[in-house]
Amino acid sequence: SSGSSGINAEYGLIGWVIYLFGLVFETVADYQKTVFRGNPLNKGKFITTGLWSISRHPNYFGEIVLWFGLFISAAPFFSSQWAYFSILCPIATALQICFLSGIPMLEKSGMERWGNDPKYAKYVHSTGVLVPWLVCCECTPLPSKDLLTDEVNIDDHERQEEVRLETDDDRVIEDCRT
Repeated sequence: SSGSSGINAEYGLIGWVIYLFGLVFETVADYQKTVFRGNPLNKGKFITTGLWSISRHPNYFGEIVLWFGLFISAAPFFSSQWAYFSILCPIATALQICFLSGIPMLEKSGMERWGNDPKYAKYVHSTGVLVPWLVCCECTPLPSKDLLTDEVNIDDHERQEEVRLETDDDRVIEDCRT
């Protein structure tokens, strides 16, 4: 039975490597966003650098991966078939992030804030929503493709200065472009 424990140890190690990868991925993404938001020059902008250049929600990707890694690391040592039901924990986490709270709320918020920005349209159309490099245009509501096809519009937009007069409750009451 020493061969069996060797296989268990190998699967356990694979799970811990996956867990560590997810943890590092999530931590780096959160750090990058914290640094980005901490720079006053980025006020009102969206992040497209670092891990955010390959996924619109790399922190959530890392979190989902780490929970599956934890399950994989423990599964070879389960002593009861009932323990395998613990796969429901990473599945529930992934479903919650993808369909209930995390991504849907942030995608909606992003569309409300930057949906008319050609740079945001390009970012959304070219960057995977969750899994790095996996672009699935059917997964989320996207900005108008018209924003992508008019190069002059993109160039003009980059040259425009946006002046916003805001009320105390941060509602935009006027949007003037010069």
